[in-house]
Amino acid sequence: MTRKRVDDSNALERDAEDPFAPAAKPDGTGRTIDWDAFSHAFVPVALRTRAVAVSIATDRDVYERGDPVAVRVEFRNRLPFPIRLRTDSPERWVWAVDGATAASRLERPVPDRPDVFSFARGERKRFSREWSQRIRVAEDEWDPVDPGRYKLTARVNREDAADRGLVAATEIEIRE
Repeated sequence: MTRKRVDDSNALERDAEDPFAPAAKPDGTGRTIDWDAFSHAFVPVALRTRAVAVSIATDRDVYERGDPVAVRVEFRNRLPFPIRLRTDSPERWVWAVDGATAASRLERPVPDRPDVFSFARGERKRFSREWSQRIRVAEDEWDPVDPGRYKLTARVNREDAADRGLVAATEIEIRE
């Protein structure tokens, strides 16, 4: 009986291979499914838009005049699979103060082409902004706001965001 030595064979190399791993493509990469594209193709728009929760919060409810307002915005995919939402421009989300986008009354130079806002399964995207209690009225001019109540909003940048529940709002008060 002839015995073959283990080190003469390639048995050790074969043992290191995972028999359940996807077969390699000719270019050396494994076969995978693009789950973002898959869910985008097969999940209805109504479900995709309901999957994303939007929230906005500030560090306080009442501010003294001139104090900076810390704004936190969060977008969360509530589903256990990836979601992609179409947006009206590459600027995937916007925030506003009493309807003034990014606290500005000027037209924003954002490309007018659609894009997507992608979320991994269960992913949270968090953003922070600081509002200086001023509204931009010209390229080099910002006017301070008067004491009163102000509504801060955040939304996915799409025309039907309000209809689809992709908007969140909070109110703050500025005192003298």
